[in-house]
This record gives sequence, C-alpha cells and structure tokens, in this order.
Amino acid sequence: MTAVHDSTRASRTAQASALALDAVAGTLAAVLALSYAIGYGAMIFSASLAPWLAAGMPAVLVSCVVVGLVISLASSVPFMIGGPDSNAAALLAGIASAVAMNVRAGGGSNRAAFATVLILLATASLTTGALLYALAHWKRGNAIQYIPFPVVGGFLAGTGFLILEGAFRVMTGAPLTMRTLPLVARLSWLDTAPALLVGAGLLIGAKFTRRVALVPLVILAGVVVFYAGLFATGQSLDSARHAGLLFQPEPIRDLRLPVVLLRDAWLAPLVSHAAEIVAVAAVTAMTVLLNTTSIGVSTSHDIDFNRELRSAGLSNVLTGALGGIAGCQSTSRTLMNWRVGVRGRRAGVLGALICFLVIGALPDLIALFPKPVIVGLQIYLGGAMLAEWLFYSFRRLPWHDYLLIPAMMLIIATHGIVAGVVLGVVAACLLFVVRYGRINCIRAEFNGRARRSNVERTVDENRLLDREAARLYGIALQGFLFFGTSHSILAHMRARIESSRATADGGVRFVLVDFGRVHGVDASSTASFVRLRQACLRAGAELVLTGLSTPLQAWFRKGGTLVAGVHEFDDLDRGLEWIEDELLASSRAAAQRSLDPGESRLPASLRALRPHLDTVMLAAGEFLFRQADPGNSVYFVESGRVCVALALDDGKTMRLRSFGAGTIVGEMAVYTGAKRSADVIAETPAVVLRLALPTLRRLEAEDPALASRFHEFVVRMLAARLAVANEQLRTSH
Repeated sequence: MTAVHDSTRASRTAQASALALDAVAGTLAAVLALSYAIGYGAMIFSASLAPWLAAGMPAVLVSCVVVGLVISLASSVPFMIGGPDSNAAALLAGIASAVAMNVRAGGGSNRAAFATVLILLATASLTTGALLYALAHWKRGNAIQYIPFPVVGGFLAGTGFLILEGAFRVMTGAPLTMRTLPLVARLSWLDTAPALLVGAGLLIGAKFTRRVALVPLVILAGVVVFYAGLFATGQSLDSARHAGLLFQPEPIRDLRLPVVLLRDAWLAPLVSHAAEIVAVAAVTAMTVLLNTTSIGVSTSHDIDFNRELRSAGLSNVLTGALGGIAGCQSTSRTLMNWRVGVRGRRAGVLGALICFLVIGALPDLIALFPKPVIVGLQIYLGGAMLAEWLFYSFRRLPWHDYLLIPAMMLIIATHGIVAGVVLGVVAACLLFVVRYGRINCIRAEFNGRARRSNVERTVDENRLLDREAARLYGIALQGFLFFGTSHSILAHMRARIESSRATADGGVRFVLVDFGRVHGVDASSTASFVRLRQACLRAGAELVLTGLSTPLQAWFRKGGTLVAGVHEFDDLDRGLEWIEDELLASSRAAAQRSLDPGESRLPASLRALRPHLDTVMLAAGEFLFRQADPGNSVYFVESGRVCVALALDDGKTMRLRSFGAGTIVGEMAVYTGAKRSADVIAETPAVVLRLALPTLRRLEAEDPALASRFHEFVVRMLAARLAVANEQLRTSH
C-alpha cells in the first residue's frame, strides 16, 4: 500500500509540475502574442488611420485567440503556437492606407472608410484561409520549393522595410518619406528611449544568447524605462494617452463583425486592390511553409506540411468571419515553448485562453502597454529581417542572386509588394534561363568506332565498320531543351557536319541524335531541329532520331522535323543497328565478300566441323533456348538473326545483343558449365548450326587440331568483342 501511495503521489506531483510548466509557458506565449498583436494593430492603424486605432484594435487582438487556439489544437506539432503574422500585417498596413485614401477621394465619409478597412482585413483573412485550405486539400504543401530562394529573400527584406516604415508611422503619425524623416528629431526622449532600448536590446541580445527569457525581459525593461520617465516628467496616464504614448482601452465585445459592416463599406476599392489581397494570402502561405520548415529543423520534429496548411487555413477562415487579421504558425514563440520543455498542446491552448481573458475582461491592461515599446518590437522585427537578408545573405549567395534581394526591397518600398514580387519572379526566371543555357545538354558525342549497336558482327564486319567510323556523327542529349540551349546545340552540330565535308572520306553520311534522356522541348527547339534537318540535306547526310518520347514525337511532327527522309527509332541501339547495316550493305568490301547461295558462313578454318554440326531451323520469334536451360551446346548463326533477350518482371523482354550470320552464340555457358543466363530468340527466320558439348569433347579426343581451331576461333570472337567494348569505354570518358 505504501508503494502504491508513493507512486500515486509522485504521479500527481509530476502532473502538477507539468501543469505549472504549461501555465508559465502559456502565460509567456500570451504576453508575447498580445505584445506583437498590439504592434501590428498600431502599424495598420497609423498615420491617417491613427484615429481609428482603438476601434480597430479588436480586429487584430481577436486573431491572437482564434489563430492561437485552432493551431494549438490542429497542428501536426503538439507544442505549436500561432498568432497574427508580421508579414501579413506589414502588407495590410499599406493596403489599408490606400483603401481608406480611395474611399475618401471618392467622397466617402470616415465611417465608410473605416468600415471598408475592416472589411479589407476580414476579406484578406478569408482569402488566406481559402488558399491555405485549397493547398492542403490538393496536397501542395511542398510548393515552397518552387519559389526561387532570392525571391523569398527579397520579399522578406521588403517586408522588413515595411515593418520599419510602420514603426516610423506609429512614432510620427506620418508615412516615411525624405520629407518626413526629420520628424524623428522632434520626438521626445520618452518616445525614443524605450523604443531604442527594446529594438537595439533585442537585436544585440539575440546575437549573444538564445535564452527564452530575453524577449520578455527586454520588453519589461522597456516598460519600466517608460513608466520611470513618465513619473520623472510628472505626466499622468491620461496626459500620456492624450499625447499618443498609450492606447485607448477597447474590449473585444466592441468587435465589428464583417456582416454588420457591409452596409457602410465601399466594395469598389477592395476590388481594385484584389491583387494585393491575393498577395497577402500568397505571402501567408509562404510564411506557413517557411516557419514550419524552420521549426521542424530546429526541433527535429517531422512536419506534416499539408496538415499545417489545413490548420492555418481553418484558423484564418474563422478569424476572418469574426473580422480578424491573417495569422499563422509562429517560429519564435513555438521554439520558446519547446525550449522551456513543453511537449503537448495544453500550453498553446492556455495561451489562447489567457489572451481571451485579457482582451475580454481586462482591456485596461492592454491600454497600459506603452506605444514606444511596441515601436521597439517593430524595430526589432524589421531590423532582424533586413540584417538577415541584406547583410548576412551577402556571404551566402552568388552576387547575381544577392542583387535581386535589394532590388526587390526597393521596388516593394516604392511601388508595393505585388510589383516587387513580380519583378523578383521575372528576374529569377531570366537568371535561370541564362544559367541553364550555359549547362551542357550534350551528354555524349561519338562516331562509329566509339559507339556500336548490340548486334554481334563478324571480325571482318567490325574491321569494315572501324574504317567507316567517321561516316557517323552521333550526339546524345539530356535535360530540357529550350531556346537557350537548342541554338548552341544546332551551331555545334552544324559546324561538325560542315567541317567533315572537307575530309578525304567524303564527310558524315549519318547524323544521329539521341533523345533518350531529354525530358522536354519548347517550340524554339523544334525550329532548331528543322534547321538541323536542312543542314543535313545540304551536306548529303541522313538524319536519324532515336529515343523520342510520345510527346516529343508530337512536337517534332507539328514542328516539321519528322518528315519523309528523317529516320526515327525507338532507342539508340536500334538506330545504330540500322546505320551499321546501311554502311555494311553499301560497302564495296561487303559486296566483294558476299557469298554464293548455299555456301556455309563457317570460317574456312572450321569447315571441317560441318559434318559434326546439327542444323536447326528457326521461325521468327521462336526460342533457340531459354533462360536457365542447360548450357550444353554452342551455335553458329548460318543465316538470319537471333538476339539475346532478358525477361523482365513486368512480362516484357529487353534485347541485350543480336547475332547475325557468321557469329557464334551460347559459348559462355559451355565454357563455364553454368545454366543459360538469358533467352535467345530468332528475330528473323534463321538457320543455326549446333555443336553439342559431347561432340566437342569427342573432337578434343579424336581430332585435337580441329578442336583447337574451334577454341581459337572463340577466343578471337571474344577478343573482338572486348576490343569494341574497350574502345566505347575509352571514348565515353
């Protein structure tokens, strides 16, 4: 009983400790979430929108509750923390100012302008939620890999600038321009000292420590400095609030729902800024994937990206329905949660509930939070992003990639986020085209000596093909062919073809292009190969194309490359076989050595073997022997052609090598005593002569000279095969 009692007490102690840890972590997450959210609200409702700050703040704060709660419950990472996002807030600040300006310019009242801004925030959240959920539904969680890295860096640098610009608007009440920059000098030390303390303290402190307590301690120090200054100057809370140093309390019960605001809002300005609203959704999607990737790497936790997109999408739909701003998973708060030892969902849920309690029941606490401290947080966020992408990335990226980052930042600062992202994507695509155009898409070049088909030739035929090797110019391509690569390939091949015409052997007769490893082509590439066909026609050469996939065949037929006179084969081996047959058939030497009908193709030294050989007649497709049969015979191909084929798992066969008249097949199993390693099938009607192993053993005893000549013939055939293989291997390297 004592042991059970002690075990129960230990279990209760452990549960109480875990609950206390979750409560501390949840409280810390809530404090940070509210601090950042207040800063985002101050950034959105600044400058000309500053009079609506108190009324608009609930739209930002509600995101702390909804996004934080849904992500804590639905994320694939149990200790994930979510909330309003700085990237989305920075974009919304610029869009909100433009929308309000449009309403006022059209004669709308302040009420209409405010309602339109709140509808904008809700619409951006709903659009973001729909996009994130759609990406999760179609399992596009890996879409981040298709965004060029410099574009991501340029966007984040631009976002950092927008956050700093928001901090300037909160401090001065005016947008950041060269004309308004001197306004900073007119600020009191109570405006600037806490802001610089928090901003500089976090930027410098983050370089030396990663302790969880850094952010709350620096924020607390900023609050202490602010209130110490307030006490030293003799100002009251009301006077500080009147001076814009503190917020007006606004409980969450005063939140304006989007449905109620529709009658006062102007929809036309929202339609005119639809591209920017979609940009907020795209930026949040990118932020979700980037943040969750960082969290997975830092915590060694497997991330289900589609589940993260789904949870963020659902949270944004809900917060949008309530009029809140877009949010997502937070890297800093999640890592803080993990570093203090939290491994479950309870801390995140408690953090969201604490946010709800403070916003709903204790709004005066928020009203006591100093604006200069919020400005300091914005300086930290924006400064950290600029430092990361403008300075630290300089050492990590090539100069042409790095230049895209400040260029995008300047465009975002002067012309908006959409223009900056479009510039970045276009520039990144151009850089890719230039780089890919420098990649050598020529996998190999060869002539008739360097590359042979898998057809076994006689010794004499191999000598003849060696003499005619220069009559073939072959090239094997790889990758994706587009206008940046196809023109250089055409120029290279045309130069080789034209230079060969000056040689004594009459130049290239066959031009072979292998597309076996080509993934695709564009329209300009097909035009280049039409010009190649024309160059071959002028040079008197025949164009042979091999390895064309079905889509490539369709492209080349539409483009005019595959026309009469152009030879096309399924693979490189078949194309080489056809060219070799053509060279042998047209050779004077081949014509001189053509045999009379009925004359055996056995070498003269082995004619005495004829009485000892059995004649086997094969129809096309008939097996000479099968894989795993006993290796008890060797065969001379008298006429026709047979091939060695390997049976594959899918029921198909792969041709390994073909054997024509005058060659020998099946000798390896006879010498090794192993079973047949592959099938041998007649490709055409064929006649073969069979030498049985018992017959060979009898000849070795009764006629050793004839048996010796047979073995010598086999050795010469094997040496010829090895010589061809060595030459191909040498030239391929």
